Amino acid sequence: MDEQLKKLIDEVCCYPDPSPERQKALNRLLIVIQQLPGIYKSGHQDYLEALNLTWEWVSRKICAFEARSRSDSKGVSPSLQQSLVIWINGYLKWRIKDLYIPDSNYTISLDRLTRNDEGDQTSLLNILPDPQSPTITLDLLDIKIAQIQENQRQSLGKRIRQYIEQDEEGKLTASCLRKNPECHCQLLTMRLLLENPPHKISDIARDLNISNQTLYSHWKKNCLPLLREIGINFGYE
Repeated sequence: MDEQLKKLIDEVCCYPDPSPERQKALNRLLIVIQQLPGIYKSGHQDYLEALNLTWEWVSRKICAFEARSRSDSKGVSPSLQQSLVIWINGYLKWRIKDLYIPDSNYTISLDRLTRNDEGDQTSLLNILPDPQSPTITLDLLDIKIAQIQENQRQSLGKRIRQYIEQDEEGKLTASCLRKNPECHCQLLTMRLLLENPPHKISDIARDLNISNQTLYSHWKKNCLPLLREIGINFGYE
């Protein structure tokens, strides 16, 4: 099973997102992992909603998944299948926990349209009361906190982008293919993550005259861990 899972995950991640090829490969992967034993269950009436949110998350994040290498007390390392189930359950349990939180407004978009007292459509942000008002409710405070957190994430994203673009320490450009120095992590990050719309792996590989698989392997083995380290250094969790 480990070999099959690795092959299916690698197939998904070698295609650009979005693309018809990636979606087909993703569908094949989901069919397999949805049948894996050990996926967390819950008796909550809305469990399927949490499960569907989890599969959507897996579809977006599967290329960031890494099998656990840490051994247990008996010195046995978990298999790829076990690591994948642990990874999925880690997210699923939080989504199930959300189901038991009444009126969890922290998930509400401030741009979502609603109707005011006059019957006109407006956004939730426009009807938020003055934060200094003594009548502000805890639910509205949750929404305001969510707005502040989102602003902080955007600010953090700008600082990380600036770091990548400048690469003053040369970490990103130094991580390159030995036979093709132009294929370095700064260039790949700029084209795969920062361009809008992002470039396709196949187009970048053609421009650099290397194979899709070579480029993808370099991205996954060298660039993604480096970007994860940079994010952690900036306080991103």
